[in-house]
Parts: sequence; C-alpha cells; structure tokens
Amino acid sequence: MVSVLQNAIARLRASLNRIAALVEKELIATLRDKGARIVLIVPVILQSVIFGYGASFNLDRVPWVLLNESGGSLAAEFVRRIDRAPGFELEVVARSQTEFTGAVDNSRALLGIWIPRDFSKTGEAYVALDARNSTTAGIAAGYVASIASRLNHDKGAAQAVTILDRQRFNENGITRYAIMPALILALSLIQVLLLAGLTVAREREDGTFDMMLMTPASSVEILIGKAVVPTIIACLQAFLIFLVGVFWFELPFAGSPLALGLLVFGFALSFVGLGLAISAVADTIQQAIVIVIFVMMPTIIFSGLFTSVLAMPQWMQVLSNLNPLRSAIIGLRMIYFEGASLMETVEFFWPAALAALISLALAARLFRNKIQ
Repeated sequence: MVSVLQNAIARLRASLNRIAALVEKELIATLRDKGARIVLIVPVILQSVIFGYGASFNLDRVPWVLLNESGGSLAAEFVRRIDRAPGFELEVVARSQTEFTGAVDNSRALLGIWIPRDFSKTGEAYVALDARNSTTAGIAAGYVASIASRLNHDKGAAQAVTILDRQRFNENGITRYAIMPALILALSLIQVLLLAGLTVAREREDGTFDMMLMTPASSVEILIGKAVVPTIIACLQAFLIFLVGVFWFELPFAGSPLALGLLVFGFALSFVGLGLAISAVADTIQQAIVIVIFVMMPTIIFSGLFTSVLAMPQWMQVLSNLNPLRSAIIGLRMIYFEGASLMETVEFFWPAALAALISLALAARLFRNKIQ
C-alpha cells in the first residue's frame, strides 16, 4: 500500500515537473520577443485609457436650440437656469418652428426647448430630443427634468414647470431603433477587419503565400484580388442585418437603398485596406488578431455607437472626426430615419473615401515590400 502511494506521488511529481518545464518554455518563448512584449503591454494600457475616457454615459456637452415665444419672467428664469447648467451650450436661438426642428434634425443640437406663448399660465415647455441615439437623448432629457424640478422647488407649486418631451425619429425611445441600424456598419467592420487582417498572415503560416508570389500576378493585382472578397462579404452581411432589422424587428426604413448601399460599400473599402495593411505587417495569425482587436475597439468606442461622443473630452471629440465609422453611422442614421438622399449625406462619405484611399495605398506599398 505504501509503495503504491509512493509511486503515485512520484508520477504526480514527474507530471508537475513536465508541466512546469512546458510553462517555463512557453513563458520564455512569449517574452523573449520584444515585439510580443510590446503587444502584450501597450495595447492594454492604451485601451484602458480609451475606455476610461470614451465609455462614459455622462454628457459633458449638451448643445441645444431654444424657441422662446413667451416673454414672461418664469420663462426667462427657466432659460437662464438651463443656459447656466454645466455642459449646456446654446447653439441656436430659433425664430420659427422650422428652424427649431431643423437644428435637431441636422444634429446641430442634441435637444430643443420650445417655450410657448402661454407658458406663464400653463407652465408647459416642450423638449424635442434627437433620439437616433436613444441613450443620449434619455440622459439629456433627465438633465432638463432635473433643472425643472429644482426650479419648481424654488418657486413653489404655484408656478410649476412641466416638461413635455418628444423624441424625434424614435418616439417611444426604443434603444433597438438606435442600435440596430448602426450595427449594419459595426458588425461589418468586425468581419472585414478579421477577414482581411488574417488573410496574408494565415497564408504565410500555411506556406501558400510564397507559392502565390511565384504567379505572374503583380502586387497590385494580389491586393485587389484579396480586397474584393472581404468587401463583397461585408456588403452581403450588411444587407442581411438590414433585412433582419426591417422584417424581423420591424424598424421603419425611410431612406433610399441605393444611398445606404453606397455608404456601406465605401465604408467597407476603407477598412478592407486597413485590414490588408495589418495582415501585411503581421508575421503570424496571433499578431494579426491582436492588432485587429487593438484597432477595432477604439474605432467602435469613438464612433458614438454605444456612448455619446459628447461625453468624451474635447480632444477625443476632435480625434473622433477622423473615424470613418462615426461619420458613416451619422450618415446611415440620416438615411435610415430621415429618408435623407445621397446628396444630403455626401459630407459623411468623405471620411470613409479618404480612409479607403490612404489604407489601400498603404496596403499596396506594404504588399510590394513583402514581395520584393
């Protein structure tokens, strides 16, 4: 019995020694490469900073438009308190209903406050919210309601202010209305970066990349051939997500399918080029995956898909203007909810077009260097 126990302990000790040796070997192999050490440490630090600043539901800046048809003291006090509230910035003083709604519809203002002529008698003020991002709209409405509540407390029940809000493009404030259309681009981004980002690294590990270099195809031809398939797949996936949103979740689509398709195509091209550039730089699939994730997460955070860009520090808001996903989501929501035409959204196409030109040119140069 004792010998059996001793043998079992000996086998366990030998097994643990072998496992320890393997762990030591893997640890040395992982940390020996300087590039691997950088990949393990730098992305984590940068992403923690990005998430800390970008993933915030507090609005540090609330641009608003005012239509004040009342000349009473209560209206003046209400406007004064809103204007002095932290983060509230009066962008437009409207002179008509058309100018008032236009400022909200064109995203110049996150919310609009209309004070009618009989405000001194009824105490009813109307708030129009840009609910294409329902989370942001709800937070902004809460800020206004809080200001009105404090005013009521100070003035007493005799001069109570009542907030009546209307959420533009999403009357019931359904979060799905804001998320689902934007997922057309966000999910396509994930697939495009993974497909394009892993293509060369995978072939290099399989040994088929060198065989492809023996063909008569030039570097540009190889690049085009590798860019076509991810672009087609991204457009098809975007179309499937669109169908799910319209027919399964019954999200009303007010725009042009052609305008939506062109926006998705330009957006897909911009990130296909970036994915191919990543794939050309990465030596292994593991490196490609790490770089893809490192690029993908800030792109989504800076886009305003889940959290408002207005909640970010000012320098991050400036950087987010360079993000093709942010401008594409704004253009897509205009097409989807407002029925905006191609010409009305052309200003949101140029970031994706510029990113496509730069990323594809960079990918072509990197491919040429790899081949030479």
